[in-house]
Amino acid sequence: MEGVMALIFRHCGLVLASLIAATLAPPPPAQAERRMWPQAAAMHPMDGLTTDEIRSVSEVLRGAGKFEDATRVVSMTVDEDPKDEVRAWKPGQPFTRRASVTLLSGGHLYEAHIDLAARSLRGWDEIRDHEAALTIDELMSAGDLPKQDPRWIAAMAKRGITDFHNVLCLPLTVGPVSDPALKGRRLLNVPCVDTTGAANNLWGKPIENLVAQVDLKSKTVLSVTDLGVVPPPPQTPSHAYADSGKYRKPPKPIEIIAPEGSNVKVEGGQVRWDNWSFHVRLEPRVGAVLSLIRYDDHGTLRDIAYQISASEMFVPYMDPAPTWSFRAYMDIGEYGFGVLSSELQRGIDCPEGAHYLDLTISDTKGMPVVSKGAVCIFERPTGDPIWRHSELLNNTAEVRPNNELVVRMAPVVGNYDYLVDYVFDRAGNIDVRLGAYGIDATKGVASKTLSDPTAKQDTAYGTLVDERLLAVNHDHYMTFRIDMDVDGTSNRLVEDRFSVRRLDEGQRKSLWQVDTRPVATEGPITTPLSAAQFRIESTGKTNKQGYRTSYQLLPGHSDVSLLAKDDPIQLRAGFSAYTLWTSAYAKDERYAAGMYPNENAEVDGLPKWTAAKRPIEDRDLVLWYTVGFRHVPRAEDWPVMPGLWHGFRLRPFNFFDRNPALDVPPMVNARDTK
Repeated sequence: MEGVMALIFRHCGLVLASLIAATLAPPPPAQAERRMWPQAAAMHPMDGLTTDEIRSVSEVLRGAGKFEDATRVVSMTVDEDPKDEVRAWKPGQPFTRRASVTLLSGGHLYEAHIDLAARSLRGWDEIRDHEAALTIDELMSAGDLPKQDPRWIAAMAKRGITDFHNVLCLPLTVGPVSDPALKGRRLLNVPCVDTTGAANNLWGKPIENLVAQVDLKSKTVLSVTDLGVVPPPPQTPSHAYADSGKYRKPPKPIEIIAPEGSNVKVEGGQVRWDNWSFHVRLEPRVGAVLSLIRYDDHGTLRDIAYQISASEMFVPYMDPAPTWSFRAYMDIGEYGFGVLSSELQRGIDCPEGAHYLDLTISDTKGMPVVSKGAVCIFERPTGDPIWRHSELLNNTAEVRPNNELVVRMAPVVGNYDYLVDYVFDRAGNIDVRLGAYGIDATKGVASKTLSDPTAKQDTAYGTLVDERLLAVNHDHYMTFRIDMDVDGTSNRLVEDRFSVRRLDEGQRKSLWQVDTRPVATEGPITTPLSAAQFRIESTGKTNKQGYRTSYQLLPGHSDVSLLAKDDPIQLRAGFSAYTLWTSAYAKDERYAAGMYPNENAEVDGLPKWTAAKRPIEDRDLVLWYTVGFRHVPRAEDWPVMPGLWHGFRLRPFNFFDRNPALDVPPMVNARDTK
């Protein structure tokens, strides 16, 4: 067990390791709990649950007879106050506190709603025909089940493996379940890897063509799929990655320092920097949630967005083999970005002087777990000017430096490390960026090089990255929920299309014009984003020139799913068919694939909600943007990938009367370019 714990600690993040330790440990005495978990009170209506509140929730459930010894908490989060109440709240005013809990008990799934002030259970509902996300207990138990099954043991013996000390079995979600014989079961598929000699990279020796399917409710192995023995790769990536630990010559140090102190003010979850203010909290499912994003426009605090966060991540692999075709994960809804957050490394993941926020969540027994450094907040110079102009006619130059504020988290989902950044600059721009790091998921094959006779067949669905090792083609579709409130909640989405106008006079024969029209109802945006621009306009405020104030969505590179519409894995990931969606605001519509995507074979989430075609013109609306990219692996991705970044920008468009960065002062030590 110690070996498994060490591997999970390194590869699944500090939060998950802490939860596992809490799960395995006996409950601490009450006095020890008070010493371990500091007393804390929520200071803001959008704060996440505190350690005391998590304890209170558990006490209410136990007092109501809803928490037995075998009950396990899947998720415990703050239940936000109504939006109008949060927007109207001022520091020092009271606010209500409620919690929502998802639990597994007696083979059934329940949702509980607790009033923390009254310390009372206000709602208790059984959720039928759905499966919750995975818990730590289940991950631990599922990995051990195959090692007790005679079919699996025999299959391993065929591969020459009889000692399982270095065999790590990694439970994976099974995708949509439509087989009536499997309905009602809580399923995981369990492939394994040989970790002999492995250090940071566990994925170099997959035990290929062998997957056990387990039922967590009965704690049994339902089936073992064995497609035949594939010889394992001969080598395992070294701990140092570089050949024999030989590194290139270290560079001279480059430091980001703030000799006069930080410009960032962090008080609890409230962040202030330059003209920006917003609130940050951490949730077990989506990770960082940014709320009440506002800009100080010469003394007037103006609303830009009510909330921005990740919503869902769909990762389908492109191999038809029975041991691979099920691999189409919902990384957020099935596993959890917050739970899988790793501790950020000071000076590497984040620069020296960064502020760090801790993640406080419930373990499966209803006890608080605090993980340090799950989010960092830092400012940095970009090295680029925020604006500049050199005038040759009178030999003058004006240049201003650009700094930016970054809010960063690093969820680690199995072999993949992600960095999720929310970036603010001094010109009113917000960048949302997703960085893909980590290690490619690998498949054992017979080929050593492309000259081998089986190479064409072996590489039909991926890239040979090492001897007998294939990195499988796959996609990433990360959807962000963007609740814009541009100068208030009454907004509309407008489409700026470009039309070509023919000219009958003069030398020019044509030009383009902008035709603007509002989007009347919710749903996917079917207009190609390359053919139009999209803005969220206020309906009650104009700038000095008379234009409705607005923010424009600038898309980055984004692929959409190529899977067939009737493919079961695509049906539950319908959001990935389009880059941009819009919906009428609804407090409980938060997750693009629905509340319970695990095993779900039905259409849910965005496609289901927006089928109602609710009006969104001059209403409170939400944007959903999917950062999508196809990953065709390459040799350079092995044994560990350089980061690859994608994202999008929200930028002011007639929101201000003029360039909001005009008042950025010149650098004191800037060189005179005259």
